[in-house]
Amino acid sequence: MTNQIKNRLIDFFFNLEDWQIFTKKLLSIIVFIVLLLILWVFPISLFVAPFYSITQDEPHKVKIYKETEGKTTVLSIADGIDKILDTGLTTNFFGVKTWIDNKYYQQVGEIEIYRLSVWSLENSLGRNRGTGGANKSLVQARSDIYADYNLPIFTSFNKRLKQTVKNLHKYINKLEQDASLPMDKKQAVFIVNSDNLAEVIDRLKQQLQTNIMVKTRFFTTDDKFYTIKGNLIALHQFLEGIKFDFADKLKDKSSYEENFIPLLSQIKKTIQQNPIVIMESLGHLSKLSNEANVIAQKLGELRDKLKKG
Repeated sequence: MTNQIKNRLIDFFFNLEDWQIFTKKLLSIIVFIVLLLILWVFPISLFVAPFYSITQDEPHKVKIYKETEGKTTVLSIADGIDKILDTGLTTNFFGVKTWIDNKYYQQVGEIEIYRLSVWSLENSLGRNRGTGGANKSLVQARSDIYADYNLPIFTSFNKRLKQTVKNLHKYINKLEQDASLPMDKKQAVFIVNSDNLAEVIDRLKQQLQTNIMVKTRFFTTDDKFYTIKGNLIALHQFLEGIKFDFADKLKDKSSYEENFIPLLSQIKKTIQQNPIVIMESLGHLSKLSNEANVIAQKLGELRDKLKKG
């Protein structure tokens, strides 16, 4: 009986005819997959790409939540991320961004600012200094949004952004639950503090200036244009949330009407630049970069006023 089993195993593993059939089928599958990938990159994605090419030239409206301090700011970030997902995330949509990449770079610019916004919640606006701890939902939200969006997988970063939004909502729920607890018992806080806001504004300013300083070649002019524009779209979204929750602090520092409102107006005006084709010979990038630089300077002025006194 044992020898019979051995013979069968030997026949199974060393049957050359069966292995040849298996190898042929495996190679056929591999060739088929490679062919599908080639067809996706060209020409199928070439026809799909125009449906993902529309860029944004107006900021979104931010919902106001009066019942909970901080809710408007936090959900301005969550809603901004949702808007990206609703219009079609292209950051890891392999093939589409090869042909029409304006929306891709706009989304990259937006994500950069939303990453900083979530980081600011975890480490500044939403950190309980009394207990020394960051809210666990904010920690997870930051981990999700900082995932690598360049991995050539269709749904990976899409899923991580959805998880970011979900964790921001969890943080808000905990913020509402802990509202009546003493500070040392709270697991979720939102600190309306001028110094904290000044730190956030400074980081946003640095990110914008980093992209303004990027050197371009002929074929990367439009990439820089839309990255900066994406920065400004997300910046406007986040600052609109801050405007409601920090209005009193901004007024205390004499920076609401004098600095903050003009800043929002300048950002909105700059976002509206939307040439059909970006041509530096017509000054498209230079104009946007110059206006973005003015916005960065105004962010610096706002930061300095928040730090005083």
